[in-house]
Amino acid sequence: MKEKRRARDEIPEGGRELFETDRPGGAHERVRRSLIHAIVSGRFPTGDRLPSEPELTAIFGVSRPIVRQALEKLRAEGLVESLRGSGSYVARLDHLLAARLRSGGDVLRHARTMLEDLEFRQMLEPEAAFLAARRRSPEDLDRMRAAMEQFQTAHESGRITHHFDYLFHEAIARATANERFLDAARRLEYAQEDERLFMRHLIHFHPHARAEEVVREHGLVLERIAERDEEGARAAMGRHIEAGRLRQEEHLKRLKAERIEAAPPES
Repeated sequence: MKEKRRARDEIPEGGRELFETDRPGGAHERVRRSLIHAIVSGRFPTGDRLPSEPELTAIFGVSRPIVRQALEKLRAEGLVESLRGSGSYVARLDHLLAARLRSGGDVLRHARTMLEDLEFRQMLEPEAAFLAARRRSPEDLDRMRAAMEQFQTAHESGRITHHFDYLFHEAIARATANERFLDAARRLEYAQEDERLFMRHLIHFHPHARAEEVVREHGLVLERIAERDEEGARAAMGRHIEAGRLRQEEHLKRLKAERIEAAPPES
């Protein structure tokens, strides 16, 4: 890799905001899966330096050998590369994940699960936007605007934008002042498998026009929330989630048609 960069965001005190640190499995697997999610969602793009071993030890509340074990596995998988005396950096991963999507038998399962997520979000997020319009604070609006700006910056530089899309929706859930909405948003986010996150990037954000449409839809939701237009916020969020659901439905249809065409003829 030609250029190495320190991750742009400083590690916040307590650090848990960067990672879902309560994943199941052994300690090193918990660290590994959380780091994969942060990389594949775009939180740490190609070329960025990951937090140092002492920082990761503090964030996850584990020993340094456990962090090293997780990083060694990520290096073996080709997601991370290390420079002696400098740290661990995110390697190019798009070709690795694309290959896993092409070769794996779970593509249809991922697509169906993504559709189920959107169906659930259709019931949840318009109501979150309604409450956010009623209860939001100036700080909530600042979080939403910051997430939109980060999304736009990441998109313009060709990075994966999922993490910043999530931050926008999380900011709305936070603005409801109801922990149940925030908990649901986080559970949906951190239940995602890495292949599914990459598939979501390809379907919803990768073509330039689609990502621009997402930015526009976010802007309409934010305007209604800022105006305290409760019904308008609910409707704008409903249209936003519905647009994603329709894209996902079309993708699932294409996958099924490709499977039928590729199936061997019956003898």
